[in-house]
Amino acid sequence: MALAVAALFLTPRRETDVSELLPVELIYIQQLGNQICVQTDTGDAGYGSTLEDALGDLKAAAAGKVFLETADYLIVTAETERYLPQLWNILRPATEVCLGIGVDANGAEYLSTHRPGVTLNDVRAGYGQLPTLRKTEGRYHLEQKCDIR
Repeated sequence: MALAVAALFLTPRRETDVSELLPVELIYIQQLGNQICVQTDTGDAGYGSTLEDALGDLKAAAAGKVFLETADYLIVTAETERYLPQLWNILRPATEVCLGIGVDANGAEYLSTHRPGVTLNDVRAGYGQLPTLRKTEGRYHLEQKCDIR
């Protein structure tokens, strides 16, 4: 036991400068050909043949440490909705989720006032269909808004 405590205190710590953190409010996951693209409202993006590769590329390409755990909103497409189970252990259970059609990673402000009402935790529990966020003529519109809480 004493050895474990000593190892904890003697292990070099890698401190993170707070100014290097890039807190994310929105994550958008889409399929682009054979690639998965993960974009954030911070303007960062990652690409890969798997979700894991795309997330790794996102973190490697960002100018700082991308902090996905702060995401309030997740937008998936019909092609990327199948990746939701992989995100359960990466994002907070309270992250709200919607299906995006014609959208981009800039919808955080809209979603903050027009909340989807379905969380990752709700999806994990098997609650119904995701609300749909559409962008037409430069304007967002949330359809099938849910409030299951």
